[in-house]
Amino acid sequence: MYITNIPNSYQPYSGVTRTQQAATTSDDHHRDSTQPLDRQYDFTNMTLKEQSKAANDLYQQGFLNMGEMAFLTGRYGLIEHDGQLGGTTLHDANTRPYNVIAAMHEDLSTFKSQHGAHSDVVSNHQALLQKLESYQSGINTSA
Repeated sequence: MYITNIPNSYQPYSGVTRTQQAATTSDDHHRDSTQPLDRQYDFTNMTLKEQSKAANDLYQQGFLNMGEMAFLTGRYGLIEHDGQLGGTTLHDANTRPYNVIAAMHEDLSTFKSQHGAHSDVVSNHQALLQKLESYQSGINTSA
């Protein structure tokens, strides 16, 4: 089934992921992990709105997978839709910078206590955190 006139149209699964497709369609996506990554975003000082844009851009570049992108954009999307979430207003989300990496380290401790150190939730969070820390350091982990 094909749905047209929609930016992200749905098509039958071809066996090639979006990341694999991006890697084969552009030389920019095919770097080895020893090459420095051009860092556009500072995950130690950004607003939720900037975090959401960064996640979308890094997904489009093949650096983040869809689940990681969804995790990083979800809170801002809910705030944008509802006007606030858990005491954070849309104004705050657009103007108050915070350290994403430090917040994720704090969240990781909570996740470990709630889900156990070896759960998928913890593993996925650790993998994303490591990826963002590598990005912050300028290391390309998407190769």
